[in-house]
Amino acid sequence: MNKEQRCLVWLSSAEITADRLQKLVKEAGSVHALREQYGKGKRFSKNAEANRILGYYYRESVLDQHIEHMEKQGIRLLFMDDARYPELLKSIDDPPYLLYCMGDVSVLSLPSVAVVGTRHPSGYGADTAKSIAGALSAAGVCVVSGMAIGIDCSAHKGALAMGGKTVAVLGSGLNTPYPPENTGLFREILAAGGAVISEYPPDARPHSYHFPHRNRVISGLCKGIVFVEGRIKSGGMITVRTALDQGREVFAVPGNIGQYYAEGPNTIIREGAVMITSAADILSDLGFETPKPEVDDKTENASNVIVQALQKEAMGMDALAKETGLTTDALMAQLCMLEISGEITRESGNIYRLLNR
Repeated sequence: MNKEQRCLVWLSSAEITADRLQKLVKEAGSVHALREQYGKGKRFSKNAEANRILGYYYRESVLDQHIEHMEKQGIRLLFMDDARYPELLKSIDDPPYLLYCMGDVSVLSLPSVAVVGTRHPSGYGADTAKSIAGALSAAGVCVVSGMAIGIDCSAHKGALAMGGKTVAVLGSGLNTPYPPENTGLFREILAAGGAVISEYPPDARPHSYHFPHRNRVISGLCKGIVFVEGRIKSGGMITVRTALDQGREVFAVPGNIGQYYAEGPNTIIREGAVMITSAADILSDLGFETPKPEVDDKTENASNVIVQALQKEAMGMDALAKETGLTTDALMAQLCMLEISGEITRESGNIYRLLNR
């Protein structure tokens, strides 16, 4: 680690933000000059705790211990000059100057789409997020979200159910995943070959002001974002605004008129966001290739059983599971592929029917 990178770790320990660092470097001339100025008595924050932390890690021996401890925990540091730092994220106005990562960092550069929304979704919203994320994963797209309860959690689980890659961007440090009840999901994402990242130091608490900054990283990693459900004043809408500022494509799932959780998506559709009814719409608009599934006897039989069931009538997941005898994961996998291939469509309430019937 060179001197500049060590200075960045030092500044990050006190949560000096990316936009703040840009201003400081512009004034000082370099990151290393900031450390020299600090040694001469200059302070970079009005926050007493931040200055205390900078003073603590200013000592080379303490900084060495900090870096060594992260290495032992399996935390990888990605600086902007690292070849594996995602190019798409690097292109935003205020990219994180340091990313703390666990898992496979190569997934950060995969074609990615974010799926975001409220922490308190309807059953329809949660199922839709899971279905869309699953179908995107089936097409080889990495699903990015914030690991919050609700839509985020459903999106990650949808990707995992299809054996796909997913990235969680935290608004806290990697040692303090938030919410704590999703610690199991954190481990599942890593075990499946995904990644969990943060621009905050490992022990950072999940302060409310972290999350708007976190949201720009979610959209910054992706070619497009999908807003499933949420209020007009919500974290999902903040991600929408940052995505628009970054020149990303914005998609929205239409909701029932008058329902509070449909406010955000319906509003942005009226303002020009792309209304979608399935992952196939996203894949087409972003120019991603639709998958050509490997068909073996087992897969073909499962697909045929679903088609035969839907020839009787349109059905939801529960009815299809009962009719076909397939497990939830197997059923979801086949429905995703049938939807992408254009053989079936998913209607409001997550009701599936054959096309042209």
